[in-house]
Amino acid sequence: MTASDVATQLVTVQRRAARLRNALMTVGSFFATARQPDPLPMLRDLCSEWLLADRVEIIIPAGTGSLQSHAPTMLVGPITIGRRVIGRIEVSRATPPFDSDDRELLTALGQIIGVVLEQSSLQGQLDQYLNQARAHADTLDQLLQFARLVVSATTDPLHLGLQLATQVPAMVGGERASLLLIPLDKDKAPMLLLSNGHMSTPDRAREVREHGFAGLVLREGQPLIIDETDADRRWLSLRVHEVDAPTRCAMAVPLRWGQRLLGALTVTTTQSRRFGSSHLNLLELVACHISLAIYAADLDTRRKQSVKWLDEIESKMSLALEAARAGDIQAFAQLEQQLARLREVQQLLTLEMKSAPVGQGDRQIDDVHHPPE
Repeated sequence: MTASDVATQLVTVQRRAARLRNALMTVGSFFATARQPDPLPMLRDLCSEWLLADRVEIIIPAGTGSLQSHAPTMLVGPITIGRRVIGRIEVSRATPPFDSDDRELLTALGQIIGVVLEQSSLQGQLDQYLNQARAHADTLDQLLQFARLVVSATTDPLHLGLQLATQVPAMVGGERASLLLIPLDKDKAPMLLLSNGHMSTPDRAREVREHGFAGLVLREGQPLIIDETDADRRWLSLRVHEVDAPTRCAMAVPLRWGQRLLGALTVTTTQSRRFGSSHLNLLELVACHISLAIYAADLDTRRKQSVKWLDEIESKMSLALEAARAGDIQAFAQLEQQLARLREVQQLLTLEMKSAPVGQGDRQIDDVHHPPE
């Protein structure tokens, strides 16, 4: 072997060693790209440095193109995860032509890229799980705060409804909310409470009940979602009232206690197709809390009214008894009248405590607000 041959081999070995050293030094950069939202641009740049290429294409999935090419100016190889081919890499350069070292590097690149893409996919899943866990934790915190509000809020149904309505949009990913309440003793006078802390006019409340989305949910008794209000006629009848930031997506659930329908809860957003089944499930859970709170507040209001009536009966009976003791014969008729009224009120209170279903029980309970004189 001549000195010239030895020198040539030495140069070749040194060149290969330099390429190998450069490759080993940049391996860490490949795996660092897995944390980027889109690792492909950086992967192409790193591959170009490894192979001194003019153009690098990473194609995922592999498609129907050939996975091999030994043309002097182009190399093609598979991108693999284990034994599974997930894509292909195409590399081209004008000069110098590709050699066996380049082909070996391309094989290693296909395996490295496969690992990086798999790591990127797993990292994306982990980030998604982490975001979901944080969202669930935030939702639990919001539900806990909401539950505290439910058990500690005012017992007046109207003010309680306003307080609860303001909390709903942020809990379920909406922008606005409305609470349509149907008072048990005033079926023809619905109330519409808004998440901005205001109460709509009686005419607006009746219109929503008769023609609005909340009224539809109230009649159907089932949760509903409107993905695109522009294409859904269930929203058209009320669109004339929306001037700024019109609603694009809406969902609503009924408020119920047993067989009673207390109203409907609606949440809207200016984004199309914003809500899904998970949002609707969460809204239904919130509606359960609201139904319990509203019903309990209504019962407490009735209880206070009943106590007032009983006090009035007691006062009138005491006066009648004093008159009877003084010899007033007419007082006995008053005593009998108040005693009959007391029995009727007690009977109606017993029915109310049993939470009678919709029907005759509702008619009797409604009479509690207007007991016989």
